[in-house]
Amino acid sequence: MLTERKRYRLTGTIFLVAVAAVVLPMLFDGEGVADIEPPPVPPADFQIQRDQSPPPDMSAAVEGSRELKEIIDEDGYAIDTGTRLGEPVLAPATERQSQTTPPEAPTPNGRNDVKWAVQVASFSQVENATDQRDRLLADGYSAFMSNVKRQGKITTRVAVGPLINRDDADQLKDELDKRYQFDAVVVRFSP
Repeated sequence: MLTERKRYRLTGTIFLVAVAAVVLPMLFDGEGVADIEPPPVPPADFQIQRDQSPPPDMSAAVEGSRELKEIIDEDGYAIDTGTRLGEPVLAPATERQSQTTPPEAPTPNGRNDVKWAVQVASFSQVENATDQRDRLLADGYSAFMSNVKRQGKITTRVAVGPLINRDDADQLKDELDKRYQFDAVVVRFSP
């Protein structure tokens, strides 16, 4: 059995042998491998030439900017719909619209461009709209937000969609009304 003193001596011996195994080869190593220096690279022989091409024609961009200013206000909201540029337009769907434009009536390009959404709420504070949207997303609905400006006041609408068929939108409205006690409305959806 090892006494405490013998254990310390054994540990010290092992430590000294390990240090010797690392240090002794460095003492007898000599100069080692010489560093290799790459030859200097001569300076490149080139000249910088100024761009002599004419400046691009910006008239189309200026005209586009003027046209955009006619349809969008200073805050980025479309003047005719009140919807912020780049966000889905949610328009009221009257009974006449739903009957005269049935979901199966294709447009001249052969596609059915009529889409629907279910607007569940409208909020004056974005945080409340975000909370409602996140709650719907967590429950598996494809919820989104759309900002609208009416009479200088900005509100954020929360909706679920888009849906291709008006009947599906009506069914989803009923489901959301029952599940969350909403008073949702079916609206036309335009991206």
